[in-house]
Amino acid sequence: MRVIIASKADPVSMRVADLLIQSYGFGESGPGLYRRGDVLLKFISEKHIFAEGLAEDLNPELVIVASSHRSEAGITALLTHPVGNWGSEALMGGSPKTLSPTSAAALYTSLHALARQQAALGLEGWKVGLEVTHHGPATKAPTIFVEAGGPPDKLPEEKAIEAVAAACIEVAESRLNAPVAAIGFGGGHYAPSFTRLALANEYSFGHMCPKYAMPIDRDMVLQAFEKTVEKPRLAVLDWKGLRGKDRSEIISILEDLGIEWVKT
Repeated sequence: MRVIIASKADPVSMRVADLLIQSYGFGESGPGLYRRGDVLLKFISEKHIFAEGLAEDLNPELVIVASSHRSEAGITALLTHPVGNWGSEALMGGSPKTLSPTSAAALYTSLHALARQQAALGLEGWKVGLEVTHHGPATKAPTIFVEAGGPPDKLPEEKAIEAVAAACIEVAESRLNAPVAAIGFGGGHYAPSFTRLALANEYSFGHMCPKYAMPIDRDMVLQAFEKTVEKPRLAVLDWKGLRGKDRSEIISILEDLGIEWVKT
């Protein structure tokens, strides 16, 4: 069973949920629960990034969180990403130095779904991409976020909500076929190299660690591989997006773990 999460504390999340109920045939099946076939839509009261143990009561195989995105630079974007904290702080939910499980195939599927919707709906000027692993919640079930947003003080247009809703449905109901799974290291927050490779069908990406989160230790590298459900044995290094010292340390850890790496 797969579960889509709608947070009452997030207006974009709620707009996506309303569209799922009105246009995709989700029917009420219990307090705060709606169902379409084998897919559940679950409403939560708290902000999703702080909803530790999200949907554990339902024992889902995958959790898909519909969410807003905030860009201080005002960039409108349709995005998908895994969750967790690389560092010793957890100011935006989750636990310090703890990654939540995720699925490279689910992220790949949602990224491609968002790209198709962006084109089909004529969302000109909207960026489509992956984001690196960041913020909470801490979960036991594989989790991804699917987002739309831009300027902090402006809600996205209805077509962007439609794109997120369609992507959530596609991830929830598809067989999640994807290319070779990998873990990404380096680059910026919006993972341009990993997005490009995923959209070109070269790789699918689970957890991704950006340059600004480096250095990370062996345990965090190991978590990235173990908490991606496909159990990838490949790392992709954004070569120019890594400081020399961080690059050397990551390669040393990967080789010690017997994990193949390539550079991009």
